[in-house]
Order: sequence, then C-alpha cells, then structure tokens
Amino acid sequence: MATWGTKTFEDDTATDWLLELVDAEETREFLLANITLAEGEEPGYDTGVICLAACEVIIALIDEPRRGLPEELKDWLAENECDDITDLPEKAQASLNIVLADSSELMETWKEQEDYDEWREGVDELAEIMEQLVQA
Repeated sequence: MATWGTKTFEDDTATDWLLELVDAEETREFLLANITLAEGEEPGYDTGVICLAACEVIIALIDEPRRGLPEELKDWLAENECDDITDLPEKAQASLNIVLADSSELMETWKEQEDYDEWREGVDELAEIMEQLVQA
C-alpha cells in the first residue's frame, strides 16, 4: 500500500526518487531531467511528485531547505554542493506551472482529498520561493 501525505517527501514516489538522487553521479543533470516538462505536456501523478521533489532540492541547494525534509536528504545536502544550477529555478518554475495546472493528474488527485488545502498551502509556498529565486 502506497503512503502519501501533504508534504512533498511524505509520498512514496518522492522517497523512491530521493534514493535515485543520492545515487546520481551528476546532480545538475539529474535535477534538470526531473524538472523538464514540455509546454502542453500532461504529466502523470508520479511525474508531478518528482517535479515537486526536484524543486525542493533546488530550493535547498540555492536558498535554504524548507521544513519537513527527510533526514536522508538533509544529510545529502550537507555533503553535496551544486554550484552550476542557477539557471534551474526558471526551468523548474515552468514545469511547476504545468504540474500545478488544473488538468494535471497530480492536481486532480489532490483535489479529491480532504487535506487538499493543507497540501496546496505547502505547494503554493514552494512555488512562491521558486518565483523569488527566478527573480533574484
């Protein structure tokens, strides 16, 4: 049985993705691959969750980690640097717009949940921080 919660890494898909991040040899390329969605693309649920997780990592690397990150990610962040990702917030923001569109599977799934408002609040905060990084 899959588990999920209102925070990004309370989802099994995100925690599985985190294991891939930890094993990735090229952090920049790995993150870029996970935030690159084409305009008009209709990403599935897992793609949306992974995009959110990658955005969390980009924010943590460029700015500071948001609350609720798993210890494994905090440990990874303490041991890893990625200086060449200053262009990723703009790409991430474009993909966030696709993932958070009303027609995306992630949004459709969450809208049916009773804790949608709590999830949406956290996602809106993530999107706001990403917007600030783009404008910086």
